[in-house]
Amino acid sequence: MAADELTPHEENSLLRIADGADAQYDVEEAAVSRLQSLSLVEQRGMSFGLTLIGVRKVAQLKRS
Repeated sequence: MAADELTPHEENSLLRIADGADAQYDVEEAAVSRLQSLSLVEQRGMSFGLTLIGVRKVAQLKRS
């Protein structure tokens, strides 16, 4: 697996954040850290949001 490929768990975590889940409580810390390292999510105050790259990845996941 390439470094930028997501596991099914990471994909689910990304989709949950996109749907407004509270990453601090609803998503595993390891998944959030990995998504941050790939610049898919960023911390916004006390919550997390998608970066532009994250928005594109979510769109790609929803199409497949």
